[in-house]
Amino acid sequence: MAYFAALSIFTALQTGQIVNLSQIQSYVNLAINGALFGYLSWSWLERKLGGYYLPLALIAATALPLFSNLIYLADPQETAQLTITRSWLLFPILAVPLVIIAWQYHFRYVLAFILLTSLIEITILFSRLETINFQTLPILGVPLIRAFAFGIIGHIVNHLITTQRAQEQKLLAANLKLSEYAAMVDQLATSRERNRLARELHDTIAHTLSGLTVNLEAIKILLGDGQTPVKEKIDRALENTRMGLTDTRRALRDLRAKQVEDLGLKLALENLCLQAAHRGDFDYQLVLPDMPLEMPSQIEQAFYRIAQESLENIIKHARASQISVRLSQQGDLYTLNIEDNGSGFDPARVSSQDGWGIQGMRERAQENGCRLEIQSAPGRGTCVTLSTELDHV
Repeated sequence: MAYFAALSIFTALQTGQIVNLSQIQSYVNLAINGALFGYLSWSWLERKLGGYYLPLALIAATALPLFSNLIYLADPQETAQLTITRSWLLFPILAVPLVIIAWQYHFRYVLAFILLTSLIEITILFSRLETINFQTLPILGVPLIRAFAFGIIGHIVNHLITTQRAQEQKLLAANLKLSEYAAMVDQLATSRERNRLARELHDTIAHTLSGLTVNLEAIKILLGDGQTPVKEKIDRALENTRMGLTDTRRALRDLRAKQVEDLGLKLALENLCLQAAHRGDFDYQLVLPDMPLEMPSQIEQAFYRIAQESLENIIKHARASQISVRLSQQGDLYTLNIEDNGSGFDPARVSSQDGWGIQGMRERAQENGCRLEIQSAPGRGTCVTLSTELDHV
């Protein structure tokens, strides 16, 4: 297309058919658009130029039509009114790179585009105005009108693209959380099935082997003296049975779900509170966040172990009737709060020998970069607060 446009210009110049500069500009713009169409259609250039491919096209699509407008400076009969009229013909041509710039880049590039187009047009107008007064001032305001129009278009496109990208990010985050939740549910189902199998194996094979061991011991006692060959066979059977029972118990321990690793911190805390309430004979309130927590495994272990030690202290010493366990997340801040209405104590007067559990909690919190606060007073219960701030960037 660019070749045919250039050929048409050359032919017209040879034959004298071009009588004004508008025709020349039309042919020039036709050649420019044809060249850009071929450029954008050439996939080899896109692979070759990489990140420079689109910026070069945008620079050409912006600069060439603008500078083609400068040809009117060569016409002494060109007036400011004609220049304004012709400059508006570039509006649809320049709107294409404007939309692409607003779509692909920051809004400051849109402002640079508007500034460039306005400066070139104002430069042409100044050359056509003999004087600048109140009569000619509205003519100079026309480029500002087009600049505002470009600004509105660029702002709308840029805002729509920014909103779309933000929605895509939110959708991606929601899909990620749903995937994590689905994985957690699947992992929970697997853990429950493993626990069920472990209980069945314990109730069948383990009990059978234990009973067999007891029966063999009883038979060995009933045989009395003088049955050495039989006792040797019974001893071998007992040895094999005990070995099988040991292997079975080891397999059952491996089969049973580990609290934090397999269930996650939330379900592990729920099971921990249920067991502690049963042992300590108290009521409990458990508040957990709805969505899965994004915490490193060592931090989850620290939260679980400190919660476990806190509940153990409540069972042994507090004589509490009610406890409250709250796990919360606010941005990157994770907080575990355990509060009871028990007898309480004075943290400053706890000796190292009597407070090995509290000392271990503090050491574990410090090792994992967490902050542990213990607030208590005799007769006023105890509040244990564990917090940490994680950076997910």
